[in-house]
Amino acid sequence: MRTSDGRVPAMTVAVQAGPPAPPQRIETARLILRCHRPDDAPALARLLDNWNVVKWLAEVPFPYGPQDAAAWIEQAVRRWAEGKEFQFVMVRAADERIVGHIGLRCDPGGEVSEFGYWLGQPYWGAGYAAEAGAAVLAFGFEELEVRRILAICLPNNTRSLAVLHRLGFRTIGRRRQHFVTRGQSCEAPLLAVERPWTLGERE
Repeated sequence: MRTSDGRVPAMTVAVQAGPPAPPQRIETARLILRCHRPDDAPALARLLDNWNVVKWLAEVPFPYGPQDAAAWIEQAVRRWAEGKEFQFVMVRAADERIVGHIGLRCDPGGEVSEFGYWLGQPYWGAGYAAEAGAAVLAFGFEELEVRRILAICLPNNTRSLAVLHRLGFRTIGRRRQHFVTRGQSCEAPLLAVERPWTLGERE
């Protein structure tokens, strides 16, 4: 098609913007939560090659080496791109030291996510888990717009149960969960928190 003076009109392309991408970096008072990088592998491996940490985790092998961390990082980056999981490295802002990991795994419908975290043993008792957890729950409810966030925790993991209760999780039942390091399935409390969410709710 030409205009009345014989010129070909310029073409315009309408691009429909999709929803904004979830932020890949969250800052709290003392922490930076960011996506995994390949050079994180040695630090993650040092923290996770510790039975006192790994014995509470369902999917982490033991012993744990840099090759395990590298495979996890590759998976985490891929699943973030696919919108299936949103996993963060916990970094202490004061010295950029990696202290642990935290994240959400989403169901296919996007209505429900599962929350999980771990902290390296040198950083237990500092309140990092609750601080990062509050930020990640807000991320899930506000950015991902999930309706419910679940968590599972072994009944004798009193530290993590206390963190979950502080974040507003309540026990809704029990679920059998396979634990790689234990080589068996265990029945564990299943906890949940839903929108509208307020930090500090109690069971």
